[in-house]
Amino acid sequence: MIKNTDVYITKLESEFPEFKYSTNELIDLLGNKLSEDVKENIQQLGVKNRFFIKPIESYLSKNNKIKKIDDEPIAQICANVAKKLLSKLDMNPNQINYLIAASENNDYLSPGLSSVILRKIGLDNFLPHFNLQGMACSSFPKVLELGKNLLKNDNENALIVISGCNSGWYLPHLKNDMFIKNPKEISKSQYDREKQLKKWVSTMFSFLFGDGAVALIVSKKPRNDNSVKIGKITHGINFNKNDFRKACVKLSDQQENHLYEYDLTAASKVIDLALDYSKTVLMKSLGKNKNFYDQNIANSYMQQKDKVMIHTGSLKILDGFKNLYNLQNDQIRDSYNTLQNYGNLTGCSIPITMKNAFLDKKTKTPDGLLVGITMGFGLDMVEVHKNI
Repeated sequence: MIKNTDVYITKLESEFPEFKYSTNELIDLLGNKLSEDVKENIQQLGVKNRFFIKPIESYLSKNNKIKKIDDEPIAQICANVAKKLLSKLDMNPNQINYLIAASENNDYLSPGLSSVILRKIGLDNFLPHFNLQGMACSSFPKVLELGKNLLKNDNENALIVISGCNSGWYLPHLKNDMFIKNPKEISKSQYDREKQLKKWVSTMFSFLFGDGAVALIVSKKPRNDNSVKIGKITHGINFNKNDFRKACVKLSDQQENHLYEYDLTAASKVIDLALDYSKTVLMKSLGKNKNFYDQNIANSYMQQKDKVMIHTGSLKILDGFKNLYNLQNDQIRDSYNTLQNYGNLTGCSIPITMKNAFLDKKTKTPDGLLVGITMGFGLDMVEVHKNI
């Protein structure tokens, strides 16, 4: 007897914090610190609005109070979205066999996010639970693969919670009074050039990223007509030795919570790298050799997908994929909408795009492709199929 390896996303919910800011509002708050070139760079990111788990003033104030031990904004928004999901499914917590939590930032270094969520939503104390950290913007493909491998029996269900709340990494960098310039404006001989460059990166991240959380149920069998079958998953990482240095976040042993290690001359190269990785991963998923690539084969494959849901890394990344694979507006429109309305939500970007493109609509869109791009450097593709 052939074992059934199919698994399905049967429900997905999202949650956003209460503090919403438009790009123009943030520019007004920081206007006297930004050069005109930087303001232009910010508008080119393609983000109109985003949400933060704390008011922007709490990050900018130099008199910000020390965080209390019971302050758990990330775990709380994750617990909220998990409760919302379970209530809409009318599921008993006893029907959950596994809890998987993915995050880049957490309220605690330890315990992990899954432990705190488990406590907050009242699940069984003996429930197997797992944490994924460091998967960044490819968290969704990774948790889907983990869920796919965990579920063995027809009645098993995994609750997956993904946090996209990372504002605590970069917003604090805006606190000091340094005037922020575009890298082209910073002289190579300037004594504080490195500091200026890091400040520019933190500033761009502050306008690019937003906060949010998602929760979903992965089951061995569809629970409703709107369930989405998870198909082939293909990963690729570090094809070249130093690719991981093109985008990474390194913990600091100094006063700052985090120190960005980022090749600032590679801003455009990161986009090129993502496109190159997509070619290799796509060919791998089609059973081709790593060094083989045919644009006609790639375009033909992409054109068969009703929706191509790409991580909202930036406007240039979305434009790059659209142009490379000759994607139609309707195929990729939902990714642009996610970027515009919420910013880069790291691990939540793809599931929120999928929710709007695939799960919330009763239109006949049976075949889709998820594309995750991650620090490290890597790219993932997941084929999804909707029961219609």
